[in-house]
Amino acid sequence: MKWILGVSAIAVVVGLAATMTVPAQTITPDEATLKLFPSETQGIGFVDIAGLKGAPLFNDLILQKIPQFPQGLGEFAQATGFNVEQDVDTVTAGNIALHDMLVIVRARYDSIKVQQFIQDKADHITTETYLGRTIYTPNVPSSSEPSNAGGVAFIDNLIVAGNVSAIKQAIDRMAAPAPSVVQNTALMDQIRTIGAGNQIWAAGNFDLAMLGNRIPVPGNLGNLAQSLKGGTYQMRIDQDVHVKANGSFASADMAKATTDMLRGLVAMAKLQISQDDNLSRLLDGLSIENSGVNLTLSFNASGDLLKQIQASKPGLGVGRQH
Repeated sequence: MKWILGVSAIAVVVGLAATMTVPAQTITPDEATLKLFPSETQGIGFVDIAGLKGAPLFNDLILQKIPQFPQGLGEFAQATGFNVEQDVDTVTAGNIALHDMLVIVRARYDSIKVQQFIQDKADHITTETYLGRTIYTPNVPSSSEPSNAGGVAFIDNLIVAGNVSAIKQAIDRMAAPAPSVVQNTALMDQIRTIGAGNQIWAAGNFDLAMLGNRIPVPGNLGNLAQSLKGGTYQMRIDQDVHVKANGSFASADMAKATTDMLRGLVAMAKLQISQDDNLSRLLDGLSIENSGVNLTLSFNASGDLLKQIQASKPGLGVGRQH
């Protein structure tokens, strides 16, 4: 009997050691899509629409609350068979330069029917053929820079949108291999830290200039935001909601100051909602920590708690129009 106990003890130790040395699983990036982005891409964001729709909590809290689509979109779906709400699977967006963006949507649709619908209905659209692919752009004044104009192309099961110059680069990469964001080691290393199962994630560098003057950032908050250099964001919805954001700052002092500011804001919020038990429990799921130049924000919320809050505050959701 003693040898059984001895072997069992060894098995437990080996099992614990194996558990401790096996790293947490991370996502497997869709490199076929990422190869359409140039190597100089500064940041990538991704939304797994199909994965979100597979989460009952997402359907209960969000999908069922989205207002009914406009009548024009219903006509589009009827003519093309492309139901945007049901047939879009993933969206990948990349920030290439300060004001350049490329978005790749994977969807199930008939590109010929979609293009025919656009040609029949959209007389304010300009078309350009590039390497056999049609790019649609809105009519713009002749003084505008064509390469900075926004456009869209419908290619097989992809919708490629963004600046015309970025769309053309993506079409180039479809035609022949070229250096892409997959060769951007720093960004890919960030992406590979995202945990498996997260339907929403983003990674890359951050520059306040990317926002332009559209979002004014006051005083000290602007200084702290300016110090943020990059990081990652990930969100998973299953029966609950799990969020984790990591930020890298220019200095440890800036990271510490941002941590203190965020903790102060949370403390003030807790005081203001102290009479609301549900909202207080919601804020208890928020954690803010920092180490050196890095700040980590984690948030976990029970699905049942979120449903209770939504039910008690009807204004948080917008019911569908039937």
